[in-house]
Amino acid sequence: MVSKLANSEQKKAAIIDYKGSWNVGAYALATDKFAIFGDGFRPKIIREAREVLRVPIIIQNIMDEPIVGILAAANSNGILVPPQITNEEKKSLEEQTGVVVEPLSFKTYENALGNILLVNDKVVLIHSDLAKRNKVILKKIEDVLDVEVIDYNFSFPIMGTVAVANNHGVLTHPSLKDEELEFIKNTLGLRVGKGTVNMGSPYVRSGLIVNSHGFLAGLKTSGLEMQRIYEILIS
Repeated sequence: MVSKLANSEQKKAAIIDYKGSWNVGAYALATDKFAIFGDGFRPKIIREAREVLRVPIIIQNIMDEPIVGILAAANSNGILVPPQITNEEKKSLEEQTGVVVEPLSFKTYENALGNILLVNDKVVLIHSDLAKRNKVILKKIEDVLDVEVIDYNFSFPIMGTVAVANNHGVLTHPSLKDEELEFIKNTLGLRVGKGTVNMGSPYVRSGLIVNSHGFLAGLKTSGLEMQRIYEILIS
C-alpha cells in the first residue's frame, strides 16, 4: 500500500520528518486551499508536500515559533491564531492565504488552538467543558471558519490532538468510545475510524499533516498504519 500511495500517478502520501522529529503534525497544518509549514523543513520535503497536498505551501512561523500545528487551527475559510501572533506574521498569513486570520484565546489552553479544535470545512468539534468556559468566542470561530461549532463530552479535552479530520473522514485515538465515534460520524456525516501513527502513537494529529487530497505522515509510521490512514481519510 505504501508503494502504491507513493508511486501512483497522483501521489497521495509521503513519510517525512521535521529536523529528525516524526511528530510532524506539530509543525504544520493543511487545508484544501493552503498549507502552513513552520520554518525548518528541508526543501525536498516541501516539494513532496506540494505534490501530495496539491495546495500552496506557506512557510511561516507563528509567535516566532515553528509549531504552527499546535498554535493555530484552520480550514479553507479562515485561520485561528493565538493573540500573541505578531502583526507582521498576521499580515503575511492574510496576504498569502487570502483568508481572515483571527487572534483569539481559550481559557486553559491559551495558545494551543490546534490541540483543542477538530476542524474541517463544515464543522468544528470541541469538548463540552471548553465550550462552556469559552462561550464568547464560539460565535467568532463560526464566523471566521464559516462552520458550525458543536460540543460533546469527549474522553479527551484535546480533540485536535487525538483526532484528525478532513472533508472525507476522521481518524481517531484508539481509546475513544464507540458512542463518541458514532457521535462524530453522525455529526460530520463522514467515515470515522481508529488508528495510530509512528509505530503505535495514539495521538494521531501529532504525526499527520492532512487535507482532502493526501497526507504526510511521521517518519516512523508503518505500512499498516499508512493503509489505515488512507482508508479513512483519502480513499
